[in-house]
Amino acid sequence: MYLGDTLAIDTYLIRPAGALRGASSLRLLARAAYGLTVLLALSACEAPLRLDGVQARLQDPIRRFDLFQAAADNGSAILVVGGHGLAIRSTDAGASWERNVLPDWPELIDVTACADGTFAALAIEGQVWISTDSGVSWTARPFETEESAQAVTCDPGNRIWVVGSFSTILMSADAGQTWEDRSLGDDVIFNNIQFLDADHGIVLGEFGALLKSSDGGETWEQADPIPDEFYPQDAWFRDADTGWVVGLGGQVLATRDGGATWAAQPSPTVAPLYTLRNVGDTLYATGGEGTLLRLDGEQWVRVEHGKPIRLFLRVLLPVGGDKLLVAGTAGALYVLPIADLTVALAR
Repeated sequence: MYLGDTLAIDTYLIRPAGALRGASSLRLLARAAYGLTVLLALSACEAPLRLDGVQARLQDPIRRFDLFQAAADNGSAILVVGGHGLAIRSTDAGASWERNVLPDWPELIDVTACADGTFAALAIEGQVWISTDSGVSWTARPFETEESAQAVTCDPGNRIWVVGSFSTILMSADAGQTWEDRSLGDDVIFNNIQFLDADHGIVLGEFGALLKSSDGGETWEQADPIPDEFYPQDAWFRDADTGWVVGLGGQVLATRDGGATWAAQPSPTVAPLYTLRNVGDTLYATGGEGTLLRLDGEQWVRVEHGKPIRLFLRVLLPVGGDKLLVAGTAGALYVLPIADLTVALAR
């Protein structure tokens, strides 16, 4: 409601004591009466406060202030996690969503699906949240460390692994009830872990750190670091020899010899890249400014998704082999048919 004119009248009526004299006093009293009449009229016609729209928005499973961090698929449900305990699930390939908020609003930064269908969601508060019913109910399982956890995964044997700062490597063989510490004690942040099979695992992190295990994670050996202390935001290995890492400035590096050497691949963006995922034989990456890239041969091309994404995309997940789920900040979450994605014109 606009009250500018009324406020101007009220301001004019503020005068020192004893300032009302003669005809001017009558004029000022008349103006005061007019101002009071206007205020009464405005208050009488004011519409009642309607909260129907607000209540309707609160029923939406996805809201414009949601921040999504990671997603996983256990074959029965898709789970997307994010800030303030957010864990939304879909059992129909993203056609509809159910919103859940975990108790005490933990900050969920990663999630993985184990081979037995268990979901494990990592919280920065030093917990792994476990769901054995496809995200319907959850149990918090704390782990003892003062370090900052960065990533979580499951190996083929359903053991849960967490990596983090100060070369933290933790493993649980009983869904987070107890934990074994495999940390190295070095001042380096690990932020990626992947198991290629039951025996072979890879850990990456700060300063180009690259660790390998060939005994199911019992021991970890430091390999030659990625050149120039490259700090991967994400990594994905197709096999023990072939892998990619992405980072700031739109950088993508690839290896064909298990990390002994790395080569830069052309990228059409300088936006930071956060996530790598493959669909069949095709590799995709997401990042800042709503960026979605696809690997064509040995170079990356920008893909037009046609969605109004203002900031970043951090989540990338294949859905059913013919769709991509992308999500990020400001409630951005979309399931994109791959057949509808087109290569953008060069900028």
